[in-house]
Amino acid sequence: MRKADRAKFPFMAPITRLSIGTRLFLILAIALLPLALGAVVANRSLADTANEERSRLLQKNVDDAALRLNSAIDNDLAILSAAASQIALGEDPAKICLNLREQLGAKQTRFAALLYANNAGPPACQIGAVPRVLREVGADPAPPRVTLAIPAKGAIFVTRGRVSVARAAAYYSSDSLFALADPVDDVPLSQFELRSRDDVLPLTEIPPNWQRSLNALMTARRMVAGINLDLRYVRPKQSPPEFLAQIIPFITLLAAAIIGWLVVNIMLIRPLTLLQRKVRQYEIGEQMAPMDRAAFNASEIEELDQGFVALAHKVSVDREALDEGLKQQVLLTREVHHRVKNNLQIIASLINLHARTADSDPAKLAYGKIQRRVDALAVVHRNHFAGNERNEGINLRALVGELAGSFEHADNVHGGDGPDIMIDIDNVHVSQDVGVPIAFLLTEILELIHLTRPDAPIRISAVRKSDDPAKIVLRVASPALGPNPALEEMLGDGIDRVMTGLARQLRAPLERDTAFECIAIAVPVFVPARA
Repeated sequence: MRKADRAKFPFMAPITRLSIGTRLFLILAIALLPLALGAVVANRSLADTANEERSRLLQKNVDDAALRLNSAIDNDLAILSAAASQIALGEDPAKICLNLREQLGAKQTRFAALLYANNAGPPACQIGAVPRVLREVGADPAPPRVTLAIPAKGAIFVTRGRVSVARAAAYYSSDSLFALADPVDDVPLSQFELRSRDDVLPLTEIPPNWQRSLNALMTARRMVAGINLDLRYVRPKQSPPEFLAQIIPFITLLAAAIIGWLVVNIMLIRPLTLLQRKVRQYEIGEQMAPMDRAAFNASEIEELDQGFVALAHKVSVDREALDEGLKQQVLLTREVHHRVKNNLQIIASLINLHARTADSDPAKLAYGKIQRRVDALAVVHRNHFAGNERNEGINLRALVGELAGSFEHADNVHGGDGPDIMIDIDNVHVSQDVGVPIAFLLTEILELIHLTRPDAPIRISAVRKSDDPAKIVLRVASPALGPNPALEEMLGDGIDRVMTGLARQLRAPLERDTAFECIAIAVPVFVPARA
């Protein structure tokens, strides 16, 4: 564009700095954009029409279900109301109750009912297996018309007879109500429910984790005995064909623009793109090869590529030598940890064998203490061996979990299993120098709780320090760590000095808070080096 044209059209100045391929790309994109938008609007209109039709069918299904449910309940209550009125007028309750059962026939299996001839006194007639909640509601002289009994998984409907003092109360389980509603369409991932002002009774149940996905609500336009019948379901997401229909116009636009751009730019940018790709592959350790010679490639770029390949090859050779030495070192370290772990397991097995032949509880208890400490060291080596496989250190949660498991399933002198231990630790890692004293320290603390209050629950948690992200606060909380004479006596026998020595290895004070019933210590987190 000439200078005169730039002065006449200043908004065109930025475009003149673009390459020919980029200009062609923009022209094609702007020209095809209205066509793509028109196709998207048409497809969206068709999808909205389909969704409206589906919503209309769902609404009809819910309305029909409410009509059937309301009709069945009204019919049952009318029969019960007539029978209650007859009893209130002085007829024989036993005869009326017998006639009522014959009249209901198979219907009496879908509900339980109580008939009252006056405002005081027991029910005059009973139909079916009456739950306690029905008796409680029926005993009220002025009960509400509908009561949703959520704990009993059902609903109670009350009706008055022609005689004002006569009334009848019927209990329907949620399964019976759903069977009476009998929805025609089975909507996947849906739940029917009755909803009053304060309560909601599910007629169908789905797993709790699926209930959170129910994001749409359809309410019947006709109420059931004064309460709403709802259908909660998952609003369908955009299907793959609908999604494709939305993006195909833009894909077509993009393809046309890219084709034009490639035709103009392939002779200029292709060699540079190949060289850039090689640089990226070299960063992730892939082997380099010279680019293929082509008639349209610039010779200067080919020479630069050859120099880069030669340099990458030299660096690769040096790196292979370093990697081979590192592999040998890793193999030796792995073998050492493997043998230490096996030896510790053999020692633990021998201790367990001797413990089984012990003839006194103190001896068994002593063997158990020794075995758990050996197991603690074996757990550290096993987790350190697994961590070395991934070069990330010892997983603290796995370490604490294995230590806690040995106490949860350990027999003790008090009988029964070990304490209930809950672990709340994030996925953090520590070095072996930190893992060993942590394992012994936790073993000592859990042993104290195990021996003083074996039934006390335990919570082991770890929270990262706000002032030092490289450390976490490891906390053991249990009612046994509060004011406990037995615990204080055992601490005084020397265990306190052992725990203090372990805390010194961690270079942090061991803090015990009897008010909050916990013991806490700050430990450093291992951050492995990333390649």
